[in-house]
Amino acid sequence: MGMKSALGLAVLGIAVIAGGVYYYAGHQAKPAHEAGLATPPGIMFATVKMGNAVYVPGASSDQQAELRVFGDPKGMTLYTFDKDTVPGKSACSGDCAKAWPAMAAPADAKPVGDWTIIARDDGSKQWAYRGKPLYLFAKDMKTGDYKGDGADGLWHIAYANAGAGMTLPDGIAVQEVAEAGGQALVDSHGMVLYAFDGELKHDKIACNNTNPCPGNFVPVAAGGLANPIGDFGVVSRDDGVQQWTYQGRPLYTYDGDIDLGDANGIGLDQRYQVAMITKYFMPPGVGIRPDERRGGLLTNAQGMTLYARDKLVFNGTGGHNARGGTRGNPMIGKMIGTSGCDAQCEQTWIPLKAAPGSQPSGYWSLIARADGSQQWAYQGYALYSYSGDKKPGDTIGHDTFNLFVNDEHSPMQQVAANGNASSNMVLDHGLGLYWRITAP
Repeated sequence: MGMKSALGLAVLGIAVIAGGVYYYAGHQAKPAHEAGLATPPGIMFATVKMGNAVYVPGASSDQQAELRVFGDPKGMTLYTFDKDTVPGKSACSGDCAKAWPAMAAPADAKPVGDWTIIARDDGSKQWAYRGKPLYLFAKDMKTGDYKGDGADGLWHIAYANAGAGMTLPDGIAVQEVAEAGGQALVDSHGMVLYAFDGELKHDKIACNNTNPCPGNFVPVAAGGLANPIGDFGVVSRDDGVQQWTYQGRPLYTYDGDIDLGDANGIGLDQRYQVAMITKYFMPPGVGIRPDERRGGLLTNAQGMTLYARDKLVFNGTGGHNARGGTRGNPMIGKMIGTSGCDAQCEQTWIPLKAAPGSQPSGYWSLIARADGSQQWAYQGYALYSYSGDKKPGDTIGHDTFNLFVNDEHSPMQQVAANGNASSNMVLDHGLGLYWRITAP
């Protein structure tokens, strides 16, 4: 992430977004432009691996790409059916419904964003995304399976891509912007776009001696021959530039965004908001705090950093917490669950409890605790705050370890106890566990 100015870090603002709290550096920010919720209660993001991709220089080219799809509360892949052509009705019943169970919607479920509810012939309710009813496949046995994709040439994975089907101008796309908590418009270089509420002739950030300009918002040029397309229009500026607009709002990049995924323009001027297409669910009180190196930190209702307990794996590159790698492996998170922090540990690391009646959604799931309560998990990892952090923004608990010796003749022995994990925990390779911040 590019360096933010002192101004950008001086004042903490709060705005409510997607059921949670979003912490901004800079002026107090107003809610983002209206964007539909990416997932209703009970619909999760899941991951399937397919095809080939090279993730980092030197990586093997036969590594499979990880694609985000919609899943049920257990993370099982959801599908659409080409024969569902009548709006509000499913064409899959009888034996078809045995092989392809409907993604049930609760009796009290309500439509939200691109999500609607259809009534099935048996009186039950089923979720539909952009008008297409969603189904599971009976032969999928575990998360990540997608055995139903392409079946009979009629069944297809339900990809969680907000940009699918959108009419977009050349040079503009939709991708996940973690710091903004959803999927948003980006330019041809992958840099986030901002929508402006105001008059074009007054689109400069106010600057003075006590409020120096941290950067500039730069108009997204449309080109002299560009024509309106879909929700995108073109406006002529006084400086002669033809500028793209989205839903009537002029679009800009921010020259303080340096790395892919940066959204450093958030909160600098209330008139500029990330051009969101869809918002991700956040538990009440949970927010995102901008972070210089990591691109953002998840925080609790008090603004304190949230942590996950993860498996320590040496990757041969001199580190394990590089930016972009702080979400971890959801399967590892689920395997650890709450066992990575026992009762003694919880005197220092405070679980992020979920209110009764909470439901999983998006990247957020729920873990049942021994006392009958539930704990929020993000990307499969149970979340905690750290009592050693004294103020919002502290990350004192990051990179504290439990190391284990792998002795083939005896059980693994705990040799360091910064995190107070149970001494009889057995992990592959015997390296142990560590605490890490959670990035959105």
